[in-house]
Amino acid sequence: MANPEAKPTRRTKPSLQTIRPEPAAHSPQMARPGIAIATIIFLTVEAWFLVYSMIQLWPAQEAQIESAPAVVNPVSILAWRFEVSDEGRLFILVLFAGAFGGAVIAVRDLAVGLRDGKLPLRSIGWYIMRPLVASGLGLGFYLIIRGGFFSPQADVQQTSPFSFVGIAILVGLFTDQAVAKLGEIADAVFSRPEKS
Repeated sequence: MANPEAKPTRRTKPSLQTIRPEPAAHSPQMARPGIAIATIIFLTVEAWFLVYSMIQLWPAQEAQIESAPAVVNPVSILAWRFEVSDEGRLFILVLFAGAFGGAVIAVRDLAVGLRDGKLPLRSIGWYIMRPLVASGLGLGFYLIIRGGFFSPQADVQQTSPFSFVGIAILVGLFTDQAVAKLGEIADAVFSRPEKS
């Protein structure tokens, strides 16, 4: 039985101070325009240096004649002088071409992110490292194509630097697709036999 003298409890509305807002979804910190522009300048200078280096490394026309003997040729890149064989020259060209493709696409992505205001600070490191990743991928594709489609007795005079450098640049420009394609190759080569 209810107590007739008891006063009914009064409900109070919560004050604005006691209401806590829902925590906002964590949004990544955006890169300052100065950091993005400095990264773009760095990658652009790197891309131009890679182009200059590829021009310096490009084999002379007489070196591409099949009857020409394999020799070690001197190469000069800025103040650095070294000697490299024709095979080594193509190897370095592919590395530089992949890095060039990676630098070009990184500059493009940075510029688009800067334009749209959607450039997370944490992605700057990826853009700086992208030419290195693209260089390794370009080399991987070169080795797969050279080993898979050319006989072991084929020397560098029987290949075209244009095709390998072009493929390395494409791999650098499309690193995500290149990684997916290398994954397919790895699945085909290293897949476990199905148990019957």
